[in-house]
This record gives sequence, C-alpha cells and structure tokens, in this order.
Amino acid sequence: MKSEIELARSREVRTRELADGARHARERLALYKAKSYGPRLTSPTRLRELERASELAETRLRMAQTGPATSPPDPEETPDGKTRGETDAGVEFD
Repeated sequence: MKSEIELARSREVRTRELADGARHARERLALYKAKSYGPRLTSPTRLRELERASELAETRLRMAQTGPATSPPDPEETPDGKTRGETDAGVEFD
C-alpha cells in the first residue's frame, strides 16, 4: 500500500495536471474568441465546444481541490433511514 506521503504527492501531481489542463482549455477558448473578432470565419459550434471543455476542466480541477466527495446515498435506503429490499420472490418490503 502507498504511504500517506506518496498519496499526498500523487494527489498534488494530479491537481497540478488538472490545473494545467484547465489553463490550457481557458487559453484555447480565449484564442478562439479573439479569432472570432477578426476577418476569418469561426464556428459557433466550435466556440460552444471550447466553452464546454473549459467548464469541464474547471469543474474537474475544483473537485480535485476540494477533496473526495461524499459517497452517494444508498438507493436501498429510504429517507427515514430504513433499508428497503426485496424478498427472494421479488416482493418489496420495508
């Protein structure tokens, strides 16, 4: 198993990679926006793709910086905290 130090370093490296990716996506978007002000034709679809890529990169970076998310709720658990399930015959019970 990896030690805590190795895990922290690998998280730091991954966060740095995500930050570089987010910066790259922002720069590509900015360049394409600048290009759209010039005489050459640009595609609105391409602009939306670059905006989306930039947003996704920023989201991945933000999630990596905030740490691991909480686990999703158990689909078998009801709002009152009881566990739902099925019998062998496929009949639900509470």
